[in-house]
Amino acid sequence: MTLKRYLCLLSLQLFVAEGSLSQPVLTVTTQTRQIRTQTKYTGSRCCFAITTSVRCANKKSQSYKVRSKYTGIIALPSPPTTLSVTASDNDATQMLQSSSSSEFSRRKAIISAMAGLSAEEAWCRAVAVADTTSPIGERLLPPGAIETIESGKALVVENWLPPDEVSALRADVRSCYDGGYFRAFVNAYSRNAQKGEANDRKMMPSFSAARDATGPFADPDIGNFRARQNLKARMAMVKATLSKELHDRPTLASDAERTHEIEYLRYGAGASLIRHIDERHVELKRPGGSRLPKRPGATRRSITWLVFLNEDNWSVDTGDGGQLRFHKRAESTVVPVGANGPDLQVAWLRATSAKTDGDRALAEKPVFLDALRPGPDEESCVLYVIEENGATKRDLSRKPFANAALFLGGGDAVAKSIMVDDPADAARFHLIGAPKTFASALLPTVGERGEDGGERIDDVAPLGGTLVMFDSVSLPHEVLKTNRERFAIQGWFHEKLYT
Repeated sequence: MTLKRYLCLLSLQLFVAEGSLSQPVLTVTTQTRQIRTQTKYTGSRCCFAITTSVRCANKKSQSYKVRSKYTGIIALPSPPTTLSVTASDNDATQMLQSSSSSEFSRRKAIISAMAGLSAEEAWCRAVAVADTTSPIGERLLPPGAIETIESGKALVVENWLPPDEVSALRADVRSCYDGGYFRAFVNAYSRNAQKGEANDRKMMPSFSAARDATGPFADPDIGNFRARQNLKARMAMVKATLSKELHDRPTLASDAERTHEIEYLRYGAGASLIRHIDERHVELKRPGGSRLPKRPGATRRSITWLVFLNEDNWSVDTGDGGQLRFHKRAESTVVPVGANGPDLQVAWLRATSAKTDGDRALAEKPVFLDALRPGPDEESCVLYVIEENGATKRDLSRKPFANAALFLGGGDAVAKSIMVDDPADAARFHLIGAPKTFASALLPTVGERGEDGGERIDDVAPLGGTLVMFDSVSLPHEVLKTNRERFAIQGWFHEKLYT
């Protein structure tokens, strides 16, 4: 709570400064000074002052002061105690001028809060600042955005990022690529390529989970760091808004570790990416994964987002390609997708129409996996759905099944014969990401309507400035072959794993 109070004061301070100025801001410097504190073991009282100095284009400077007292144990944030944003010819502050004054003030406060911190601390601080101010989702995301994501569809907003910001990031991504700061994807090999031929996909990450180290995207000495910080501030505001408005995802705004998963993305001519999903139930990552110890603050990918940075003359019609293809469900669901508490979604029950007057149409429903049901040794998995009332839970099997069933090949036919009791449910059952085994190659090729006939494809052209956002668990997607160099910036909003 101490950090939130401090950051809220800092944000309000910057709002006051911005609201009284008519000239473009060149420099905003905020200093925090602890004035008085007593022994923390005896119920301390602490007072600190925040002084903000602002220098405008007319060279005039103004200062604003706030003093605040709290009762309780107060610990000021670790260094730096001086946070600053300084303008230059290619600067995030100037790019902010194109935004509304409210968003401008919020983003400036967020950028200030990130100054001088490590990539991990900066992202946590950015989301904390965004979370302490009133959400402005109506400005950053269009009406219906939340409902689109929760129904398992992709939110697509063209021209979401202003042209000047797109241009700055496009120039930066090109400069960073030419500078050698990109590296190949771990799985950057085409399934149809000749032996040893790489699928030309590269990225410049903010964080490397394998090495537990900061990547070049978060390095202030590489490229146009301020442009990247400005984009991170904008995405922190989106993340804070989603944490408040999405169903049961409050920890999206938590300061969990290892969550600043943001990266530049580059596809060379001829590159593509096969169908996949971005996150899975821990039980599908390793046998008995739900029962294994987790590191404190462990997280998972919750929301996937991407902003294209391609040239304005990109055209799918003339053969540039590179579309992001989604395999969405033909029917929407009224039950939020992705997860129900600790239980992640692994499948669907397909919607049906009434065949006779006596039949009842059945709605599309996400299927969740509970891997901790009481049962015999190694038999603790049960699939279930939430009924349309949003509260009633209905199991798809009378008793738990073994975790090993989750790793069997054979697609829907094998899975539903083991995991689903009712033939009516089995006829509608479809796994989101069926396990891949040697037997998978023997299965018939799946068409555009999916294995169960309940899918439809939706292609998104990679036009510069377009935002794409979707649930990381429920929506399979792929990238079609690109015939020219393709750039984007992508990331994942994390939430904490339930324990």
